[in-house]
Amino acid sequence: MAIGVSAQSAVQPIAPNGTTKIPNTEQAYTALRADLPEVEGVTVKDFTLEREGATFHFDRGAFYFYAPVEGQVTGAVFVGTGRFDLAVTDERNLHSIAQLTNGGAGTLETAFSTVVLRFTDETAKAIRAASTGTADAPGASVHAVAEDLAQGFRRNLNENLDVRLLADVLGGEPGGFFLASFHMGGTPMGRNVLFVVDPRGTFHAAPDEVELSTWNDLMVQPWVAYRMHRTAADVGRSIQVFDETLDMTIGSTGKITASAETSVKMRRDGVRVLRLNLYPTLRVSGVYGEDGAPLDFVQEPSDSDADYAVILPAAAKAGQTVRVLTVYSGAGVVIADGDETYHIASAAKDSWYPSGQGWMGDSTNFHTTFHIPKGLQIVATGKQVELTPEGEGTKAVWQTDAPVSSAGFDLGELKSMQLKTLEGYEVDAYANVNLPSAYMPLQEGGTMGNMSTLPDLKDQLARGAAAFQVYASYFGRLPYDHVALTQQSSCSYGVNWPMMVGIPICGFWREGLQHRLGLLDYDKSYWSEVGLHEVAHQWWGGLIGFNDYRDQWMSVGFSNFSVGEYLRTESMHMGTFRAFWRSQQENLLQKDPQGLRPIDAGPLTSGMRVLHSKYGDDLHHTMIYSKGAFILHMLDMLYWTPQDKEETFKRSMRAFVAEYAGKEATTEDFKASMEKTMPKWMDLRGDGKLDWFFDEYVYGTELPHYAVSSQFTTDANGVVSVHVKLTQSNVTNKFVMLMPLYLELKDGQTNWIANVVLHGDSTIEEDLKLGKLPAKTIVLNYYSDVLCDE
Repeated sequence: MAIGVSAQSAVQPIAPNGTTKIPNTEQAYTALRADLPEVEGVTVKDFTLEREGATFHFDRGAFYFYAPVEGQVTGAVFVGTGRFDLAVTDERNLHSIAQLTNGGAGTLETAFSTVVLRFTDETAKAIRAASTGTADAPGASVHAVAEDLAQGFRRNLNENLDVRLLADVLGGEPGGFFLASFHMGGTPMGRNVLFVVDPRGTFHAAPDEVELSTWNDLMVQPWVAYRMHRTAADVGRSIQVFDETLDMTIGSTGKITASAETSVKMRRDGVRVLRLNLYPTLRVSGVYGEDGAPLDFVQEPSDSDADYAVILPAAAKAGQTVRVLTVYSGAGVVIADGDETYHIASAAKDSWYPSGQGWMGDSTNFHTTFHIPKGLQIVATGKQVELTPEGEGTKAVWQTDAPVSSAGFDLGELKSMQLKTLEGYEVDAYANVNLPSAYMPLQEGGTMGNMSTLPDLKDQLARGAAAFQVYASYFGRLPYDHVALTQQSSCSYGVNWPMMVGIPICGFWREGLQHRLGLLDYDKSYWSEVGLHEVAHQWWGGLIGFNDYRDQWMSVGFSNFSVGEYLRTESMHMGTFRAFWRSQQENLLQKDPQGLRPIDAGPLTSGMRVLHSKYGDDLHHTMIYSKGAFILHMLDMLYWTPQDKEETFKRSMRAFVAEYAGKEATTEDFKASMEKTMPKWMDLRGDGKLDWFFDEYVYGTELPHYAVSSQFTTDANGVVSVHVKLTQSNVTNKFVMLMPLYLELKDGQTNWIANVVLHGDSTIEEDLKLGKLPAKTIVLNYYSDVLCDE
């Protein structure tokens, strides 16, 4: 993941030497923007077009071609009769198709009368080869459906389809992009359907290259997504950002004026369009190449398809590096909360600078110069290497020593405290001196008491530092020696970047104030856990990136598991630890008003694809947070022995972190790493694999039920024996599980006694000698060891 390029501070800054280009005026782009079907049309009969598992049957009708751009036809509209078929085989997509078709099989079939196609592949050639004659002139409806698709992308989806087409049109060779838009009845997310094939990663399910989505005026929902049947060299992102030199002035209102020198490495030949992430309200005023010459660029209005892209004057080759200067400014990123308090808008967390399009950021060096109002402090990713007064403000320079996935900052009038852990971590905690204006009416009302976060700064520092010690014990040391804990003015979310953890203001407040504000009514434990969760992201999402949305469960789930391990060390009698895992189980099994449970939403690796109108945002997040945490918790408990306790599991986790530090890991990477170090009793199928576990709980949706009964006897010598009857049900024949048994003693202590293997729906009976123990009963799932419905 690391490229090993030194910080840009050693490179001569780009000096603009010409008049900036007007955005959106490059000739090929303007032609694509205005492109619609022309007069040319051909008729077809019994024509079949196959694209990556999808089949379009055009029974009878006519195609009308878009006007050529740079000699390439990039679209066509079909009017007639036809049918679309899509068959899927893997568990995730089968589950999604069943929901999309309201319980149908694993094949989607629908008739159509109109299809809009956009493409850079050989589709136009295939249509012409199938022509049976010249079509009549297109009617008004042909232009209307083409215009509807264009406006849908611009106004509803906010995705710049024209920039995507431009990347291939200027690439010099036919690309592999294909998009079909048509209508379909009976779906839970609107009648607009998109089927997309894109070797560079689809719009909504990247890095998957094949996607089926539905959309309406409010949102888009991917249902089916998978990889293309092509070699790795043919697919993937075109560029990687590896260095950022940023210079940013932040005004007292939060408006920023900035320049960014962005260094990019080409991952394939023929790249002329650099697609970068920049928050839409940040408006670009100029773009320049390394020689200072102005460059063409694209950035439509902020309320439209405002994707930012730089157009190079010539195609670059694989391995070549390019440096461009972006000059930009705007509001909406740094939010002024009043009385010298600020926060970064959550949606702009990784796009306040022109960033790469990696799922969790590119591996990038940062050298950032901030110019801030006098009296304010700034804390940022990296180390502060300069702090000097300038005019009516302050100049602060921060830089990273090694590439990181992203960068952030916190600004305000801050008070700080510092602590060094036993392992040598320097932990700094920051709180705002003043209260954000949104909360002032509550304090002035006199019923809430003191709402300042300053009295809680010491507790946040101690808790954060303790969390770093626990997590380092489990997962290994971080590659840097300091972390900042900051107060977020927003109450609704926490945030993290490498070397920075943002805790919501409500998490700073003490329980009494939280109670008076009603914050404990919904989830009492959230506010005491949110900081611990965000600290864990320094490992999960910071140190180790994750490849795509299918692996997001590892980032948030592993962080949630980490909270549980902190509570294990904090709880003298394990009560808090047990309560935490019971609550995670309850989260997954609790039904919403429609009778739906998060556990049923789909496989963990479906990720955001289960986020649709049937299950909704809350159930999706509960699934990946709580079930994702349970994956690690179950492995932890199944690895546990009285002799080594959790050390066997810790060694496996540290080995995984060591192998993938600074890289992006997939679910399969994690499984393979765990298989290298798993204890022999976890090899339930005798193949050295953990497929049995991952197929059941990560890729599958089964949920077992357990019942246990026990009968104790004592012989003449006082030796206690127990006859145990254990039943596993509500699973398929291939389901296998290792279930821990615990013995509860008459004095209240509970001890592990054995792990029992069960296959499918089955009952086993065992006789166990317990010695001269004051036994009371046999207990299952004492620590919520196995996720089940009990």
